[in-house]
This record gives sequence, structure tokens and C-alpha cells, in this order.
Amino acid sequence: MRQLYRLWPTVCVALAPGLASASVSTSCAASAMDVVVVGGGLAGLCATIEAAKRGAKVTIIDKEANLGGNSAKASSGMNGANTQAQRDQGITDSVEKFIEDTLSSGDGLAVVELVHTLAEQSRETHEWLKSLGLHLSDVVQLGGHSTARTHRFPPTPEGKPQPVGWTLVSGLRKILETELKDQVTIRTKSSFKELLIEDGRVMGLNFEHENGTEQLRGTVVLTAGGYANDHADSSLLDLHTPALAKLPTTNGPFATGDVIKALVKQEAGVKTTLMDKVQIHPTGFIEVKQPNFHTKFLAPEALRGSGGILLCHGKRFANELGRRDYLTEEMFKHCKPLFDKEENPLSAAMLLTEEAVEKYGSGAMGFYKFKGLVQDVGTVEAAAEAMGTSAEVLKKTLEDYNEAAERGQDKFGKKVFPVRFPSTAHLYVAFVTPTWPGCRRCCSSACVSDIVCVLKQIVWRMLMS
Repeated sequence: MRQLYRLWPTVCVALAPGLASASVSTSCAASAMDVVVVGGGLAGLCATIEAAKRGAKVTIIDKEANLGGNSAKASSGMNGANTQAQRDQGITDSVEKFIEDTLSSGDGLAVVELVHTLAEQSRETHEWLKSLGLHLSDVVQLGGHSTARTHRFPPTPEGKPQPVGWTLVSGLRKILETELKDQVTIRTKSSFKELLIEDGRVMGLNFEHENGTEQLRGTVVLTAGGYANDHADSSLLDLHTPALAKLPTTNGPFATGDVIKALVKQEAGVKTTLMDKVQIHPTGFIEVKQPNFHTKFLAPEALRGSGGILLCHGKRFANELGRRDYLTEEMFKHCKPLFDKEENPLSAAMLLTEEAVEKYGSGAMGFYKFKGLVQDVGTVEAAAEAMGTSAEVLKKTLEDYNEAAERGQDKFGKKVFPVRFPSTAHLYVAFVTPTWPGCRRCCSSACVSDIVCVLKQIVWRMLMS
């Protein structure tokens, strides 16, 4: 979930990291039946569908050639409390626990009202997606959560993996192109330039495309603004987080904070907030053959939620299901550059068993192996060799882990042990490094698509007011 704030009147709703407020009129500036959505990721697609289903004529613009954005790359899951999928699996959860976990992860920075909206509407949102043919029926426990509540798509009957972000984006995009094609206009290769403000009221926006500049009038919904791949001269990363700005990122090259920069430059009363709180994800895959390539594939939390453990020099150093900020800090404390070469990025090894791979999805693991991100090493001895440590050290680590799993808690406070590591286990090794994912630290840890429920509710309020 990204920070969500209203840019009043109901003509403008912002769902962009760092946007705080706007000094514009609270009266409706244009017909609520005309809506312009900026950004074609999951938030923008959901906003478009919800507005169109309630009778609005919607134009969605995105600066890329295709809709999807970073949402299409998301791979861990979508959180929810008291869902049918949880009940089907015998998982006990509550809205109150979801709120508590999210506020705890936020360290006092979360917007309490929005956290309540997120948790209280999460079950309904899963039902809403299910009604659209998108049923996230597989549930796992990930970092920052006290129970299993991160929902994913199970493999198809043929065993084909269904990546969460790509499957959601594809399904929602298909609805726009078929069921809602008469109400929705899709404009790609179109970049937001500025809000159209007349007499203190937002009336629409100006945008740029291949043939020049154009104007659209109506309610504006901003669902863009990520800046985790912003390395221009005016970089928001350099401005707000210079010490971490050089870390690699999992974001696409389009995540350059254009919307935030444009609104601030326009001096429309928009303010930014918590811009230095962009969260670091502890596990971006390192491709061993080109370890310093800046853009990384995300090694999703679902890998650790399925049983993967993290090692430095053959030893564990943290609770793998802890919060992202905690894990990142522990990696900086205990780990060294890949293969101890100073020019390489900081690295930890992720170790998985065949059982963990099956829990996560063997089809997706096949893709990671094909890309050279995961090594199928087989034995403990081969795993130790790949990591550059001794087999004896690794065997002792795994023995200690198994004993802690039997006790139900280890010295790092871990209480959930998805798999064991028997001496005969078939093993896989990957190398990971802290990476910019673009999520806000004031959110719950597994925040791939929690914005769906917040957006759906806010758009409903917008069109009904």
C-alpha cells in the first residue's frame, strides 16, 4: 500500500508515494462522470474499473507502451484478513490483528485511518477480485505478519505458475479491453505534465504524447509517482536518501517520480511527506555472471515464506520472516560483498529445499533457474561450495535450524518454520542483495497489492459524493 491522500475537491485523488495535500477548492470542479486516471499499474486499473462500473467515462493514461507498471512485476501476494481462502485453509485471523501488524510495521508513520480502511475492507476486496475471475486462493505467511494472510494464485491445473502481479494486471486489463471497452479509453505513451486548475479548482490535466500536448477535463485520479529508479540530475533519491541512492532496484526504468516532480514544480499547493522513508527490500536476486547490473529481479518474500533461509558464510544471521528494514539492517551488519570481491554488491545466500520450491511454485523456480538467478546444487556439500563456505559449517547451521524448528522458536525469534533441512534434502542456492522496491516503510511488509481495497473504497466515495 502506498500513501493515499485526497487532492480536493473530488476531482482529484492521489495515490502516489510522498504526496500530502493540495490547496484546491472543495467543490466539484467537473462532472463526476468524466474521470482521468494517471498510471496504468494495479491501482490505476482498479480505479478505472471501479469508476467505469459506476457509470463514469474514463480515460487512463500511462507513459509506457503497455499498461502494468511495476505491478506487473510483483510476485509475493496480496494481504487480507478473514477471507474465504483463509477459512478454507483453517487459518485464524482478524481485522484487529491485521491493523496491529500494519501499524507496528509502520513505526508510527502510517496513516491510521487508511490502515483501518486497508484491513477492514480487505476481505470484501478479495471477493471483488474473485467476482472478476481473479481468485487468490493460496495463502502464506510473510514478513511483518503474525499469521498467514498473504494471498497468491495457485498454479494452473497443468502446473503453470501464475505470478501474482502479472496475473492481476492481465485480468484487469482484459476487462478494460472487453467488458468496459465502450466506457474506457486507454492512452499509452502518454505522460502527465500538469493539473489543469481554474479559479482554484482542478478541472483536468495536460499530458504529452507522441504527437504533442493534449488536455483532458474531468475528475483526476493520480496512481503514479514511484521514484525507485530515479537517477536523473533532479533525482528524488539523491535529494532525499543520498546514502542509499546507489543501491540497485527492482523497479522498471519508468519509475522516475515524474508525477511528484510535476506537481511540486506546478506549485499547486501539493506538499510531499516522508520522502526519505522509501523502503529497502532485503532480497533482490544477484545474477552471478553480471552481479553489478543495476536493475534486479526481486527475490520475493514468498520464497522465504515458503521456507527459504538466508546465510552469510554458511551461517544464519536473522529471522527470515522479520520485517524488511530489520532484515536489511542485519545484512549490512553481517554480510560481505559477493565472493568477497569489493567491486561486487553486498550479498547473502538464500538456501531452499525441494519442498520449499514446491510450496513456492516449481514453474516459477524454473524461470529463475533459466535466468541464472537460482542454482540447482543438490547436496549440502555442493551448496557449501557454491557459497564459498565449508560443508561442516553449513551442516551445523542446518542441524541447529532443524532443532529450533522442533522447539518452535530459534535464537532470532523465528516461530514459523515452513520446512526442515534434512541431510538428504535436495537444495537450491541463490544470492541476494538489498534493493529498492519502491514500497513505503510505513506499510506492512508484504505490500504488493493492498492498494486495491483502499482505491476501490476511495473511488466509490469520490463518485458518490
